[in-house]
Amino acid sequence: MSLQPFLLKNVKQKLTRQLNALNGLLFEAQEFEEPWRFPTQAQELEMFLISKEIVVKNLMSQLEQRKNDISDYYAECNQSINDILEEEVKADIEQQFDEYWQGKRGEELLSQAEDFKRKLERRLVELLCQETSAKQEFKREPQQGSSNQSQSPQILDQSTTPGNVRMLEHRLLGNELRVPNFYGNPSTFNSFWELFEELVHKQPYSNIEKLSILINCCKGDAARTLQMIPRTGESYDKAIAQLKGQYQDPRRIIMQMIKKLKSMKQCPDDCRSLRNNLNDIQAIIATLEKQGEIVNTTNMRTMVLETFSKKIQDEMAKKEFDSGSLWSMTNLLDNLSTAIRRKEHVDSIRDPVQGELYHTEVA
Repeated sequence: MSLQPFLLKNVKQKLTRQLNALNGLLFEAQEFEEPWRFPTQAQELEMFLISKEIVVKNLMSQLEQRKNDISDYYAECNQSINDILEEEVKADIEQQFDEYWQGKRGEELLSQAEDFKRKLERRLVELLCQETSAKQEFKREPQQGSSNQSQSPQILDQSTTPGNVRMLEHRLLGNELRVPNFYGNPSTFNSFWELFEELVHKQPYSNIEKLSILINCCKGDAARTLQMIPRTGESYDKAIAQLKGQYQDPRRIIMQMIKKLKSMKQCPDDCRSLRNNLNDIQAIIATLEKQGEIVNTTNMRTMVLETFSKKIQDEMAKKEFDSGSLWSMTNLLDNLSTAIRRKEHVDSIRDPVQGELYHTEVA
């Protein structure tokens, strides 16, 4: 009996445990998908800010660690398979391992982990902004009465009046939001709006505050779009409608993305160029899919593949042939990601600058 199937079985068991643990963390992270609903009582809000920050930071750390562990172990397994001398055995093990990885939705789970990490970062920004807002609010608050009690150095004091709490709910400094600027490029409007919607639009601030932040974020052509909008709370919805009407044009965005894809040249075969090229391709495909464009066509897959080096193209052609089926765009991107990650790992252990050469056991 060959030793390789036994080793592959052990690898699958270890990876399955790690992927299941990642799945559990992703389930926990679902609790933090939506923006915070901050308590209205001073004491509750203080405890909320402290406890939630600890929980979010801990979950972010666990997600990042688990994601890195899986990525590293997956790359090590691929390297160990690549070191097998018998070509037929290597091809068989490689195919089984790829089928296992796709069946377990490995790339999808890693992508979800990255998405949830970004959402958790938003929730953390919201907590920090609310804390900053609270500190600013109570720096302005005059001393109450002739009491000898001094203002508590904590974020909130139990003597906070209901009026102050209501003001606290609705105050958030625009320069603390970290919302990116929008310069009028239709292809970046959806990503801009996604962040603005989470950090500003869905928050319980007054319309005049939201409009002020929106105007401050719009630069260049986008700023000219809003220059005639009256600076009143009633104008906020009109400003949003005007921006969406001008820049949220699916057909225009689709044409821009396809034009950008067609203009891309074949990248060199070094790791950095391949990784940057893949990132650009993934961004283009994600934008096209979001606009409802069909990307699972032979022409689209060919355009994508032709932007990579000849060596990568040949490798993808062989793997697709061995799979016995026509790949979808998702299959192609997953296999491109795997090939580039494998190349990065191989280059890192062969580079003397990275440290001593090591060998990885898959058992």
